Amino acid sequence: MSDKFEVFNVEKHKGQYVKVDANFSHIKDQHVVPITPIEIAKVALNFPVCFMKSSDENPFKMVAILGLESGRNVFYNDGHFKAMYVPQHVKKHPFTLAKTPEGQVFLAVETAALNTEKNGEALFDNVGEPSDYLIYKQVELKELARQEELSTQFTSRLVELGLLTECSFKFDLGDGQKKQISGLYSVDRDLLKSLDDESLLSLQKQGMLEAIYSHLVSLGQFQRVIDLSANT
Repeated sequence: MSDKFEVFNVEKHKGQYVKVDANFSHIKDQHVVPITPIEIAKVALNFPVCFMKSSDENPFKMVAILGLESGRNVFYNDGHFKAMYVPQHVKKHPFTLAKTPEGQVFLAVETAALNTEKNGEALFDNVGEPSDYLIYKQVELKELARQEELSTQFTSRLVELGLLTECSFKFDLGDGQKKQISGLYSVDRDLLKSLDDESLLSLQKQGMLEAIYSHLVSLGQFQRVIDLSANT
């Protein structure tokens, strides 16, 4: 877990508030964000969706592309995250889920967001019970944890079927310099078409085929990211 977060503790955090980042400034320098299969259809209408190699137990993670280079989110302008859809991993802020080496999941909160000056949302009510805000965030994070498990199953199945291939996206921001993004993976259309009927039926029954098609459609959003990069 990052040093920016601390494990949520009832006794420690009673009487504290969290400052809500309504403009999502915490991702202004973030060029990718993890997403889950349940939201991929909505994400695909706003951002390109690709796969990146991961350092955890799951070899790949699914991400929305917010910029063409590290440290630059082209959807964040004039102090706002300008997108029709906000991914779940963005909305969960300032909370996150962390895991112990034994696999135990616990709630953590960003230290910088905490305060006792009543700035933001109370974590507990006047009688020491969890506030409606805290309850909502706990439910939200619990559901996100469930969706993360489904995401792991999804990417693992793609790897098992050998569908992911590395792709290089080349672009020109209008300055005459050709650039390219590397380290991204996508489902290979030809490999998908070559799957046997049993594998395709299995993907369909698990709801994964729809997610694959949403991912492939989303790749057309790269032009939008390129245009925003050239104009900001």
